[in-house]
Amino acid sequence: MALANAPQPAVLAHDLRNVGRFGRNPARRVWIERLSRLGFVIRGIIYFVPGVFALEWALGRQRQPMSQASAIDVIGQQPFGRVLLVVVAVGLAGYAAWGVVRAIYDPLRRGHSPVGIALRLGYAASAIAYLGLLVATLGLLTGSLSQVRQHQDWTVWLPARPFGAVILVAVGLCWIFGSGITQIVMGWRHTFERDLALERMGGIERRWAIGLGRVGLVSRGIVFTIIGLLLVAAAFHLHSRSDTGLEGALRELANQPFGHTLLGAAGLGLMAFGSYSAMCARWMRMHRAADDLGSSSHPHSS
Repeated sequence: MALANAPQPAVLAHDLRNVGRFGRNPARRVWIERLSRLGFVIRGIIYFVPGVFALEWALGRQRQPMSQASAIDVIGQQPFGRVLLVVVAVGLAGYAAWGVVRAIYDPLRRGHSPVGIALRLGYAASAIAYLGLLVATLGLLTGSLSQVRQHQDWTVWLPARPFGAVILVAVGLCWIFGSGITQIVMGWRHTFERDLALERMGGIERRWAIGLGRVGLVSRGIVFTIIGLLLVAAAFHLHSRSDTGLEGALRELANQPFGHTLLGAAGLGLMAFGSYSAMCARWMRMHRAADDLGSSSHPHSS
């Protein structure tokens, strides 16, 4: 009778694999979770501030848009700026680590489907981008920002290196599909909601989180798609400017027909995303078990 009720070998092997995976999953470590949540707050700030500047530029109050690195520079110029920069550096390190964890360990269960792979590539690209911002922040803290800025025009010198253009195209495509278009779809179809602990929110919080998430993710996805297109264009020497990041994308919007209207809309969208990111610091799920997914396991069904 005991042997009849014993677990089958295949079931035991499956359970052991799950135990090993969750035991190694950094997303389940408290210090990683806390650093990552601080990272959401810092991410929100460095999107909200450029959004304000973009809106002011659209209204004729500013002469140029602001990059995320410039936003960090502004933070450092405030009272107790060095202390604030240390907090920013810790938050950026935490969010970069969260990008690596999501790409490698897949705690949110994106899976190995084409959409899942695209999302995880986007997380890897995000980690690289935030590591770059961390380097810039450390440069501000150590007074070596001039050395950092000498290497910020990497889209200019990289195509001249062996396989540099191929690398730049690959990075650009990751921005377009892994970050840009994917975020537009997530915002439009509400799929980001499965990553929020909506069941713990009140009615007002839920409405704000969903509304800001939709507007913010679609806006950020459009900006990221433009950034990816600029990177691909730089690989083929079709883009003469070195500012291919957030600042370059906002400039491209400003140069289009009805540019100031588009720029103002982008500014409001970035402000919405910054606010949504701050809410994510409290409500974002850091991991999901397989039995939590249910019918929402499909990337576009939740």
